[in-house]
Amino acid sequence: MKFGVCRIVSRNVLVSGIVLLGGVSAWADEPQYGGELVYAKAGEQHTLFPGRNLSSQAQDVWLYGCENLVEMNEDGEIEPWLAREWSTSANGREVTFQLQEGVSFHDGTPFDAEAVAFVFNEAIEKDFLYANLLGTFEEARVDSEYTVTLQFERSPAALLQNLAYRSLCIFSPTAYLENGEEWMATNVVGTGPFIQKEYRKGEYILFERNPDYWQEGKPYLDSIRIIYVPDMAIRAAMLQSGEVDRTVLLNDFDIPRLEADANINVRIVPSTRQYYQVLNHLVHPLDNANVRRAFNYAIDKEGIVASVFAGRGAFVPTAPTLTEGVFGYQDMRNDGDATIFQYDPERAKELLRLSGYEDRDGDGFVEDVQGNKLELEMFSRRGARKGDYQTAQLVQSFLRDIGVDVSITLMESASFSSAISQSPTDAAYDMVMLSWGVPTADPDEPMLLFTYSKAWKPAGSNRMFYYSSEIDRITEAATSETDPDKRQDLIRQYMEQLLEDAPVIYLPTLALNLGSRSYVKGDRLLAIGNYPARFAWMDHEEKARQGISR
Repeated sequence: MKFGVCRIVSRNVLVSGIVLLGGVSAWADEPQYGGELVYAKAGEQHTLFPGRNLSSQAQDVWLYGCENLVEMNEDGEIEPWLAREWSTSANGREVTFQLQEGVSFHDGTPFDAEAVAFVFNEAIEKDFLYANLLGTFEEARVDSEYTVTLQFERSPAALLQNLAYRSLCIFSPTAYLENGEEWMATNVVGTGPFIQKEYRKGEYILFERNPDYWQEGKPYLDSIRIIYVPDMAIRAAMLQSGEVDRTVLLNDFDIPRLEADANINVRIVPSTRQYYQVLNHLVHPLDNANVRRAFNYAIDKEGIVASVFAGRGAFVPTAPTLTEGVFGYQDMRNDGDATIFQYDPERAKELLRLSGYEDRDGDGFVEDVQGNKLELEMFSRRGARKGDYQTAQLVQSFLRDIGVDVSITLMESASFSSAISQSPTDAAYDMVMLSWGVPTADPDEPMLLFTYSKAWKPAGSNRMFYYSSEIDRITEAATSETDPDKRQDLIRQYMEQLLEDAPVIYLPTLALNLGSRSYVKGDRLLAIGNYPARFAWMDHEEKARQGISR
């Protein structure tokens, strides 16, 4: 995969550009003010409170109203945002931020060092889902009205990249304390360019222009209406008819038709997001590494890319969990193999046999020595990400080919999000069809939130309830190692151990896509899994020419 190649298709002309993180800014015309952007997304999230949701789907909503101290630009560089500048102490254990002045939260309360310190200290006190991402963070200290210092036990290796993770946005402490987390689950109160005005569960969320936004002259749009449309075919039809202005996660088989429409732009970019199948290690025999390896060898990943993603919308995985474009990524395929865990159903059957499972009664399914059939239940959604349900069905079929009976329970988005956010004692799944991205482009994020033993749900995103003392050791060393070469070696050890343990079924890496009407300008598509349109604008003359009057 050639990471960072972004394709913009407009009026049947193909333009290519190289951008490390897959960002792309549309046209350089003079921005125009006014209008409502209607944006169709795949699915609703069970909470919009940043402390309790790490989903990129949710981040792509609250970015309109909630902002971070720093941001990552299209070239993977960290830029000042709510923090104007920063400095690190000689021992590396304190990082001091000078904040923007004169900024207010949407509720009218001031953004200042007290607010920033509260958010970070509360994250640790209340175990926000991203707390592990702060590593050895000890305390946020207020130095002056607009100066705050973050203190650490050990020097953090990737602090700024992690602070750019959208879940770490700075929300209003006043709104949080007065209303509580449950209220914040449906109300975004930050410093962003848009203020949330309406929310109808399962239907839409409406943001209106913040007249007091701290960046002069922005935003350009009057409002952004995000509507929830689970079916990707319907989203594509709504885009083509002009019912919506932009949408994401289009079916790769629909893209040629959309590319042929002179009024539609389609952008495609390789991503840091990899599909995977959660395997609950607390469920027997998924606690057996040989069984998990068998499941990995049973899956024809090249076949999935061809049949689900039209050979263009995804790539076979070349490393576990990390993808090209993430610091420390290395190709972990065996010589001559197209992917990790090259498709080998006979090897998969042998690993099952070594684990005590084989077809003992000739019915095509494997049983243990007591004659118990290996039956598992998989949770999945349809259309939350392109190809999710189709991939789940193929995983089911490939596992059936080695004698494993998997049933699929299809759930709508909010119920699904809730079901997969349960603690070990309450989790009701054996398997879950999901995808994992690395929105910081740094391995700290998956190390601390995905595979770390301290990140078991509900504390992080370790839904496998995976524990490895070696993975924990490597994680703790790598996340505080500031020497790039030593850190790179630790990351390689991390990937080697993941291949040994096979904590999940590794599936294709996605190419992201964004479709928009050609009058939409200035929005972006980022390989880290965000589709920001905060500073987008519309060419009103072109919109009228296309007959769009809403």
